[in-house]
Amino acid sequence: MAWVSHKTILPVSILLVVAGCATVPLDDARRNFYCGQLVTADQTLSSLPENADRILNLMERGMIRHVRQDYTNSTADWLEAVRREKQLETHSISKAGASMLVNDSLLNFRGYPYEQTYLHVYLARNYLAQGLWEDAGVEARSIALKMEKLEEFPDDPYCHYLAGFCLELCGDDSNSAMQFRQTAKLSPALRIDRETGRFLPLSPSSNAPPRPGTVGTELVCFLDFDGYNGMMPEYAEIYAEGKLLGTSRTFVNTLSLETESRERMKVRRTVKSVGRLAVKGAAVLAASSRNNDLAPLLLMLLFATETEDTRRWETLPAKFAVARVLCPETLREFQVEFKSFSGSLVKRLTVTHPLVRKNRIYVSMCRDHP
Repeated sequence: MAWVSHKTILPVSILLVVAGCATVPLDDARRNFYCGQLVTADQTLSSLPENADRILNLMERGMIRHVRQDYTNSTADWLEAVRREKQLETHSISKAGASMLVNDSLLNFRGYPYEQTYLHVYLARNYLAQGLWEDAGVEARSIALKMEKLEEFPDDPYCHYLAGFCLELCGDDSNSAMQFRQTAKLSPALRIDRETGRFLPLSPSSNAPPRPGTVGTELVCFLDFDGYNGMMPEYAEIYAEGKLLGTSRTFVNTLSLETESRERMKVRRTVKSVGRLAVKGAAVLAASSRNNDLAPLLLMLLFATETEDTRRWETLPAKFAVARVLCPETLREFQVEFKSFSGSLVKRLTVTHPLVRKNRIYVSMCRDHP
């Protein structure tokens, strides 16, 4: 612990002030986002500081712009976040030292593995929305690589499915099927064809897409659920030309990903916390040897900050779902009815954009956002 000195101890109070003030614009942007004030939310994050939350700010601003359908600027934000996250694989020694005196919130935010993966998921969705199939395929391969390196963190059927679908559109059938098989393995209740990714009937009367080898025009819609007026959708029904085309399948919820990831990190953080307490004790002893009056104040400051780093990508939706249904040959718009578990209508949307086509597959996405 010889590296602890008065030069390291004195800036602690400054670090605490900086850490406490850095999130104010971000909190305002999130609040505006969930109030449906997307322009205001975007403007609040128009200028991002070069601080430990840079990647988190980019994640959040990218999502605001994605929901605004500003795919160009959203993509720019997320590409920068990906680049910076890769750079942080070798973290800053100075930041690491500060985190040992205060807490992990002083470290540059990288996010849990699922958050890092969802950067590529949403980049792929931005490219899909613009009909940039090959770019979506590049992100699909990045998703697959991320999912191979999860270690003890949660696997995610939605990420595998989206990667498989993007690869399907690029004509990479073998790797596409590999992702669909993993999806089916993780979530057998979804009833997914292991080779094509099409949804199999949940019951004989279900309106499902064609089985392999049959011909039909399909709509694949990626649906994000937030909830509306205190009600959380359980599924969505898709309508076109006054007819029910089919229902969505819900793949995963963000809370479960976060909870499981936090549990996986608990052991790692416990080990680091023990080491941090030892460093803080050494800092207090070093201060008391120079100034007995400083030691109590420093003791209070250092140990009061022994809190868990709770930063997370908060504008991710609560749940992720996909609808893959037969649709009219010429589709100009469709309606989405978000339904509760009991079948009550939560929200109804008419979707006209994005709506792009590759061969016999229409691709779209929407979110039940305020």
